[in-house]
Amino acid sequence: MALDPQSVLAKLNASAPEQITALRYLKNEVIGHIQKKEDWVRHGVLRPIVRVITPDTPKANEDARPPFLTLTTFTDEDSTKLQALQLLASFANAGPAFLSPLHAVDALPAVLDSSCLQNGHPQIVLAALRVVRDIAAAAAYAPSTSPITTKSLAETLFAEGPLDSLLHILSQKTPSFDSEAQISIVTYLIKDLCRDERHQLALLNKGILDALATKLASFAVAQGQVLPGAEIIARLEGLEDFIPAPATPTSSLDGVLGAIASIIGDSRFRACKLLYSPSILAIFPVANIDPSKFPMLPLGPMELPAVQRPPTKHMDFEPMDLLLPQALPDVPGHTAIPSSGTLREDSGHGGQSTSRFQSTTTSRSPSEDASASKNDAEGEKAESPLVPWLITLIRSRSGSEMLMATSILTSLFKAGFSYATREASLGLLVVPVLLGMLDEFDAKIKDIDYNSCSRDTASLLNIVEETPAVLARLITDSEPLQKAAFECNAVKTVCKLLKESYDAPPPLAKSWSWAFSNKSTDSMGEVSPDCCLGEEGQHRFLVHRVKLRENALKAIGALATFRDEYRKAIVEQEVVHHIVDSLTPTPDNPVSVVLAACYAVRILSRSVNILRTALVDHEVSTPLMQLLRHHDAEVRVAAAALACNLVTDFSPMRESLVEAGILEALCEHAHSHNATLRLNSLWALKHLVHASSIDLKKRCVEELESGWLIRLIRDDTEDEALYSAKTRSDREAAQSTLNGMDEDIDMGLTDDQSHAWLSTSFYKSPSNPAHTDIRILQEAEKQLETLRENDLNPVNKARKDDLLIQEQGLDFIRNLIGGALSGSSADSLNDTTEMIDFLFTTLGQDRLFGILASKLRTKVFHPFGRRGGTGSETRIAPPKPKIIVAVIYILVHIAASIPRHRQLVVSQTELLRQLQKLFNSQDKEVRVALCHLINNLTWQDNASDGPGCSQRAQELKNLGFLTKLESLKEGDDELDVRERAKSALWQMKPAY
Repeated sequence: MALDPQSVLAKLNASAPEQITALRYLKNEVIGHIQKKEDWVRHGVLRPIVRVITPDTPKANEDARPPFLTLTTFTDEDSTKLQALQLLASFANAGPAFLSPLHAVDALPAVLDSSCLQNGHPQIVLAALRVVRDIAAAAAYAPSTSPITTKSLAETLFAEGPLDSLLHILSQKTPSFDSEAQISIVTYLIKDLCRDERHQLALLNKGILDALATKLASFAVAQGQVLPGAEIIARLEGLEDFIPAPATPTSSLDGVLGAIASIIGDSRFRACKLLYSPSILAIFPVANIDPSKFPMLPLGPMELPAVQRPPTKHMDFEPMDLLLPQALPDVPGHTAIPSSGTLREDSGHGGQSTSRFQSTTTSRSPSEDASASKNDAEGEKAESPLVPWLITLIRSRSGSEMLMATSILTSLFKAGFSYATREASLGLLVVPVLLGMLDEFDAKIKDIDYNSCSRDTASLLNIVEETPAVLARLITDSEPLQKAAFECNAVKTVCKLLKESYDAPPPLAKSWSWAFSNKSTDSMGEVSPDCCLGEEGQHRFLVHRVKLRENALKAIGALATFRDEYRKAIVEQEVVHHIVDSLTPTPDNPVSVVLAACYAVRILSRSVNILRTALVDHEVSTPLMQLLRHHDAEVRVAAAALACNLVTDFSPMRESLVEAGILEALCEHAHSHNATLRLNSLWALKHLVHASSIDLKKRCVEELESGWLIRLIRDDTEDEALYSAKTRSDREAAQSTLNGMDEDIDMGLTDDQSHAWLSTSFYKSPSNPAHTDIRILQEAEKQLETLRENDLNPVNKARKDDLLIQEQGLDFIRNLIGGALSGSSADSLNDTTEMIDFLFTTLGQDRLFGILASKLRTKVFHPFGRRGGTGSETRIAPPKPKIIVAVIYILVHIAASIPRHRQLVVSQTELLRQLQKLFNSQDKEVRVALCHLINNLTWQDNASDGPGCSQRAQELKNLGFLTKLESLKEGDDELDVRERAKSALWQMKPAY
């Protein structure tokens, strides 16, 4: 029976039976018919549909009902809610244009309410989750003007109320078709939406990471890969309740792995939380057992996996490695492992034990036995068996399961939670299969229909998009893994992907087979927001192409961080013009692509040859100046980092960049509230003034402002006032390393989250709230607290930022003093002398030496009046070696000038006393720098400088420098230090 729109709307506002009739009619009308969905939206049908699922005033006893109490009968109200949710999912599935009216009627808050997500009927919970899933899918292709984007959806979904519902869904004990489908959707939502550190912490603090770890453990149980004796150890340690039931065949391993990978990210603390999750500890215990005895009893108490330092202790029996191919003889492995092809491929689940390992013994060489004994004596810790299990999973799975397992393994590897020998294993066992899968799936997408909306098509595109990003994370900062990737033709593969992202698109239909028209609004005048559609979204292929471009650029950069050979191979693939084109912001090159392109160009510019040829030919300096003025702070940060290599003294672009105004732009950014932008700008300025003319150096100091330079390097930035970050950007961590500035930038925390690390319990579970009596979990909590302090304490982050900036500021002063590109050595010396006097006048001679002396003193940090704080919280921090080296080389450069400046350094008695204490430094560079300083201070320019030289040498001898140098000459472990000390002694002794 056909119903007119007014009749349908009337029934939706009537009794439950009438509502059911209208909702069923609408389902038959709109499912599969996008044009009819558009028509019904214009008739205003969405608001009454949402009203059907919106809960009335909660009943007094509603909270008393346990969550997920399964109800057996459907009332009319339940049926209307189910039908309404199914209709909303159908509208959401129609594409991004429908997000605007759904937002206007507050569909998301209604669907995310506990009346839907914690409903007693599993079908209603599942229907609600499908609405959220389809909204998330549409948001992935929505334009930036859409009221619902992936970021806004994440903010809504990962709020307190919905998180409670997600946790309860993941914690369901009784498996069923509906519960497994619910869990699958929840894990995919977390995987796709959880990118912000605030959300990652919220999911961890809520207990969702532990719930996901339990799900992951259930797959190991189902595969019979629980360690032998784990049940006995768990019983002895009080962890037996944490060994989960086996996963069902319908369980989604892909989703669980992806959700865990998204929550962990690059955080050591969150990676440690995975290792220390009770279920992971229960099925993968670290304990010595005797495999020759039955039952396999532990020879000692269970231990925690190593997290504070890389694991070095090897157990006598490490059965998880039996699932891996035999180690190569030249790799210093910890066990001689037989081939295990049948073991790895066996998927039988029979038998009572949760482990399918037999009592196979492994042998150890005498040297390894001695090493193990030494490790035990030193209290060192072992690696978690989760690491080799993940390698096994990677080699036995394919597609997204293999990719997400690699992502988790990468997080553990980069956090330092795996044996050092695993690096070679990853190069042999993981990198080849990852690249092999990328080649295989990239070949498959050649024949797909980009206009298809199937989940298989979307999954295929996602794998090709994400694999280069996972590869980049894995091999960054690891030369052996980059070598393994290079030998697997990674350069050719990822460069081909970048080229494909610039290919002309195939014939494309409209994004969602729907064309937006304003004809109705033109004739009807102003229309309610819930009755008109929004903008059409981007086509899947175009979104895929942008993501592919971004991740291919990341992989290109990661492949070339160390060796010129790899950079040359990239240039030979003729992709430099694509890389440089990606620096220009366009609709096809959003911020994410520009950031990846900045990274790739920065890595390529480490090659002097490429810098002087390919990058000059493609005029990379032109987009750089535009990016330094970009409205997005992240882009300015990346552009400043890129500028570091383009303004060096050997760069042909330096002069043109100075003429284009790069000096002024960098000096402006050096005043930024954003700590990372200050750091990168100062770093670039340091390179800009190196070996430049004295006029440019003076101009740089004047533009930067001497007072600001002093503020950047002086000590009083370490007080409480400066560390209580006033803006969010002040708390952004400068994660760039001194060697490559290649790590991601941690985002700032809100005020509530900046204090969350102070009082969080790490083992919260709705089913077992009290674990304080379990020894191993008590120990784990202590370790987690330490890591959380290091990772999340905003004061620690601010101090790290400050030290990095101080180091660059000191190096900037050092390069200001260094010789310019003059025609003769005499001119260079004159320039150095003039610049030193200029700095003394501009910065203040006494103030500069006072700051340098303060850098060498041990600091005492107080608790800043923290509520409930005690005096025991005061901490002692010795000066950082890199800061010490920077200070010493400033003095080395001053001492390389004229005798008057050398005499001035020697007259700084307090400064020299601090330096004298540093000859015992464990850092080789500190000891080498001290030898250079003594060499320069005892240098005699000419005969007239003889008396002054003797006086300086005598002063140094009186302060104990002679004794220290003799000690270095005779007993230092480093040949370079001994030779430098010998040279300094040879010059110093005749002078006094």
